[in-house]
Amino acid sequence: MRKIKILFSLIILAGIAGLFLYFHEINAVNSNQYGDKTFIIEKGQGVETITRNLVDEGFLEQPFWFKLYVWKMGYETRFVDGEYDLRTDLSVKQLLEKFMTGQRTKETEIKIIEGWSVDDIDEYLAEGNLIERNELVKYGKDYSSEDWDFLFDRAKDASLEGYLYPDTYRVFKQTSLDAIVEKMLFNFDNKLTDEMRAEIKKQKKSIFKVVTLASIVEKEMFGYENRRVVAQVFWDRIDKGIPLQSDATVNYITKKGTTRPSLDDTKIDNPYNTYKYYGLPPGPICNPSIEAIRAVIYPADTDYLYFLTTPENEIIFSRTYDEHLRNARKYY
Repeated sequence: MRKIKILFSLIILAGIAGLFLYFHEINAVNSNQYGDKTFIIEKGQGVETITRNLVDEGFLEQPFWFKLYVWKMGYETRFVDGEYDLRTDLSVKQLLEKFMTGQRTKETEIKIIEGWSVDDIDEYLAEGNLIERNELVKYGKDYSSEDWDFLFDRAKDASLEGYLYPDTYRVFKQTSLDAIVEKMLFNFDNKLTDEMRAEIKKQKKSIFKVVTLASIVEKEMFGYENRRVVAQVFWDRIDKGIPLQSDATVNYITKKGTTRPSLDDTKIDNPYNTYKYYGLPPGPICNPSIEAIRAVIYPADTDYLYFLTTPENEIIFSRTYDEHLRNARKYY
């Protein structure tokens, strides 16, 4: 009987010692003092691969305790893939806390320039290895308009052109495209104030039409006051049945990026060609700044119908076509 009690006591002591050792090992810091290093968990990697990589890269000395802790906590399928900046002296518990919560510390800054098109943004993000090439273009065409009220009047087959607000954003390397797009749409939603929305409604216009014209104004003109005048020129031309004749819309078709399209370019049969088709094009041609949007909502009170930009970047406005032709001959 006494032997059984001794054996039982030894088992209890061994259990206590085992627990003590377990808690000591999962909380003990790694002895490697390399500093900060990047560690990557690829999508679909299992515990064995992750553990082996941690050992090989100096983040882990005792893989047994790491795998035991993962098993005990039920973490086998909860690793968040991505790129992590980690100290090499973290404990098993500290490592798992970061991997389970996706506490990736490495961020990248992305700068979306005013006037960039969806194609431009797609190329930029792809070059930064944030998305696959053409991923944003395809994503936008299938995007549901239900989550954002400003997208309700977007044309049925339109992309997100015009609504990806140009700004500087900070994202993780492994941030999903969906999360990046949501950041941009959230920013657009904040920039378009209740006052601006009320004014659009008062004018019996739609957000889609305002953004479409703002995208043209963004590409055609610089400076808020100049943009207000140009916005009124375009609104008046639409009301009077005069083609917008925007070089920017032709360049959107040709992708040439030239200052002035050729005569042949202006004859292209495409609904975005505002030399050939009256009114606004089917949708925005770029993602405009809030300045351009405001200029379209609050245009200047003017009776100009034409304008041109001289080689010295001077803006010349005209009230009649004859006056416009005289100015064109004078400066070109």
